[in-house]
Amino acid sequence: MKFKTAFCALLAVVVVASCDSGFRQTDSGLEYKIIVGNTDAVRPETGDIVALRVTCRSMAGTIVDEKPLFKMQLRRSTVGVPSIEEGLALMHKGDSVVFRLTGSQYYQTPASDTDSLLNVSVKLVDIIPFDDFQRDREAARIAGEREEDQLLAEFLEREKIDVEPTMSGLYYIEMRKGDGPVPMPGKNVTIHYEGYFINGRVFDSSYRRNEPLTFKLGAMQVIQGLEEGVARMRIGGKSMLIIPSPLAYGDRQTGPIPPFATLIFEVELVAVE
Repeated sequence: MKFKTAFCALLAVVVVASCDSGFRQTDSGLEYKIIVGNTDAVRPETGDIVALRVTCRSMAGTIVDEKPLFKMQLRRSTVGVPSIEEGLALMHKGDSVVFRLTGSQYYQTPASDTDSLLNVSVKLVDIIPFDDFQRDREAARIAGEREEDQLLAEFLEREKIDVEPTMSGLYYIEMRKGDGPVPMPGKNVTIHYEGYFINGRVFDSSYRRNEPLTFKLGAMQVIQGLEEGVARMRIGGKSMLIIPSPLAYGDRQTGPIPPFATLIFEVELVAVE
């Protein structure tokens, strides 16, 4: 039986039986077993965004990786090389399939002599054409930026903060004037800080860990707003930095920090080396 795939330039992939395990095999050697098939549903094309649920188990049945629901862009697979991309091209929306891949094939790392086989269970939850995804993402970006701007304006009014932002958009408020030198790019600086959201919820604090942070100024080891704020300080000084998301993590979810989050840091410059 032949299946057309978007990954192999619409070439037919011959499927043959693989022993008596219930697995089938493509010409590249990719083994797969269809658990739930929806042959009347659509298949993804290269460039589409696919929403997946994935559970990866060792041959002994131990879960070694699990992704409850995530999205990825479907890339073109390498002809003749078993890969998850080739497998996804065989699926229809709503399908559940188990693929058998080596660890290096699943994690996309160089092959090793100790590669072990894995059973990778995949459910194809949804297929989003790339143009639709880009349009939805742009709409979400505009909505997120508008909400952030409104929350920031309300915060500045509520706290009676009337300082003008810098050209980059950073709000710098000196809370205690330092009497030491201003740090220069390339120098290691040590700071104590507390970071919180506009609603006052703390997301990080070196005080609570009792462990100050040291980084090289100008090396972009911290977010842009923190770099710019610390570069304005003197040793012994303390400042409040109001950092809009373009100077922080933008539209990305990063740990506890959601997209389009304005961050506030109260920072003490402890040392410059």
